[in-house]
Amino acid sequence: MDVSRSTEIRVGIVSILSIALLIGGIMLGKGVSFDPSRKQITIRAESSGGVESGSPIVVNGVKRGQVTNVVNQDGTVLISAEMDDLSDLHADATARVMILEITGGKKIEIIPGTSAQAFDASKEIPGTISADLSQLIATLGDVSGNAVSIVKRLDTLSGSLTDLTRDGQLVNDVRTITSEGAVFVKDMRSWFAANKDPLSQSIRDLRSIASQLRTSIDKNEPKVSRLVDRLDATLTSIDGTIGRADRALTNADSLIRRIDSVMIEVRSNKGLLNAMIYDEKFADRFDSTLYWIRAILQDARNKGVNVNVGLGHE
Repeated sequence: MDVSRSTEIRVGIVSILSIALLIGGIMLGKGVSFDPSRKQITIRAESSGGVESGSPIVVNGVKRGQVTNVVNQDGTVLISAEMDDLSDLHADATARVMILEITGGKKIEIIPGTSAQAFDASKEIPGTISADLSQLIATLGDVSGNAVSIVKRLDTLSGSLTDLTRDGQLVNDVRTITSEGAVFVKDMRSWFAANKDPLSQSIRDLRSIASQLRTSIDKNEPKVSRLVDRLDATLTSIDGTIGRADRALTNADSLIRRIDSVMIEVRSNKGLLNAMIYDEKFADRFDSTLYWIRAILQDARNKGVNVNVGLGHE
């Protein structure tokens, strides 16, 4: 009875140890760690790219941690991971999901960055997905249909080019154009070589003329300014003269209107002037009046004027 119980105890201990080793192996394989010195980081990517819990985290090819959790969140994927050391990471650090081995598996490569600011573990690291073999195969499958059409078009194009090269006239035309182009270039070189010195002299003369014009303008600018000022003053004076002439013409027009009104009165037998000119009786009376006034004045000059003035009379 004691031997049987001892055997059961031994079997139980071995079973417990085996289970513990199995659990430990699974946890180690999944990357589960209870090391308190490890730092937590989060990576935000468009998709997981095949990353799962336990996938390694590497920095410059050196393993520094592993993925602990991958969840969908807000239309993207949030990857949680643990790393041994974050001291060489910077604020602009990025992550990239890459192929771990050609046969399968994924890893996350951390690019430390170059910013002068220190890395903040509470902020998410932006991540990208590198194309793997399956994606390349799928892409090739998508473009394979178009590739057949492209090959057919290339074959048609090559056939057309072959037909063109068989045309002797086209080949001769191309040769002629090439030959004439070579002759044109040669003539241009010859002409430029022959006229290089005159062209250089013309350019120098133009520069000299431009310099002289600039000097003349700078030299005569004050005189031109004074001339413009005098011209402005003259124009102002002419403007005043024109104004005075306009007023004189206005006065002359008024005088002409008055004379015209007098002439109208004369023609219509009205007014004093008409009477003096055309009325004989009025003219005789006027002459008689002037005669008596002249006689009175002459008598006053010869005999004087007797004035009887009474002062103080009521």
